[in-house]
Amino acid sequence: MKSAEALVSPNEKPKSSAKITSARLGGLKLSELLGKRRHQLELELDSVERSTHIRRKYLELIEAGDYANLPNDVYSRGYVKNYAEELGFDTIEILKIYSRERHEYDMSLGSAGKTKKIAGLKPIGSQSYSITPRTILVALTSIFVLVMVIYVGWQFSQLSTPPSIRLSNAEKSSTTSSYAIVSGEVDTGSDVFINDSPILSAPDGSFSDRVMLVNGSNQIKVSARNKFGKETTKTIVVDAKTTSNDSSLPVVRSTVFDGVELVVTAGPQAIYIITKIDGKEAFKGTMLPGSKQLFQAKQSIRITTGNAGSTSVVLTNSVVANKSIGSLGPEGESKQDIIFNKDTSVQ
Repeated sequence: MKSAEALVSPNEKPKSSAKITSARLGGLKLSELLGKRRHQLELELDSVERSTHIRRKYLELIEAGDYANLPNDVYSRGYVKNYAEELGFDTIEILKIYSRERHEYDMSLGSAGKTKKIAGLKPIGSQSYSITPRTILVALTSIFVLVMVIYVGWQFSQLSTPPSIRLSNAEKSSTTSSYAIVSGEVDTGSDVFINDSPILSAPDGSFSDRVMLVNGSNQIKVSARNKFGKETTKTIVVDAKTTSNDSSLPVVRSTVFDGVELVVTAGPQAIYIITKIDGKEAFKGTMLPGSKQLFQAKQSIRITTGNAGSTSVVLTNSVVANKSIGSLGPEGESKQDIIFNKDTSVQ
């Protein structure tokens, strides 16, 4: 029998070649491993972007080891895992390297950085001077620096402006469904959040997310945040009359059976989860605080959550019945591929 804390899924069959395990990683940095492997497979970043749905700019940042400009750990860890799977790596080993390098980067933020000194130009004499190749080079360099300063200033003014959000339906609505589809567009390069939980968006800034509702009035807060921390928020109000929290929820088993059943509850914060039933994706989206979902499988249920502390589960299988496991980890911590099998036992 396996414990719930120790259940981490094995990698699925890699797409490009046989699985590359720790014995073949050679102690290289994460950026070197991924970049060299992609070149070996003769893959272009554009094709990897299409197959993994990871923006090209994030793929470039990962291959450059640029943790300063990568998004938060929940996003970055998922990007690295999906990219490593695409290249045929053992994702468990790759994520260990990522965690170590990310930790080293976070620790380095506390160290004093070196200040670069820019040498000033010597003034040209007021009495007389001659035009030489050197003075021409100095003049061209000064013009180039001035143009770059103007360009950077313009870019900063653009990026420091709060990003825009264009929702497909921003009006108050009502539904008898257990979920609502929230979609729209944000400025390119902005991260998208629903009730402060990050969601995935396309390279062009478009997004679409399934949001699990609770009975009554649901306030869905959609936020866009650029890399300067500027944020714009819009709120959608959805009145749900029949959801998975009332009598429409399938009856939870009270006795053991030959299979596995899991009730997932979100709270106190919203959560973004991905659930796979017997290896097939069953749900990907956001659950608002207080919302519940019931998942049933013959062999296994796999859960990935962006906030383990707000993800609570109740398990029934061939060993335990209606067993409350509680939250899957600390508040704010992401958890990847937690598996519950039909013979999982919980102390």
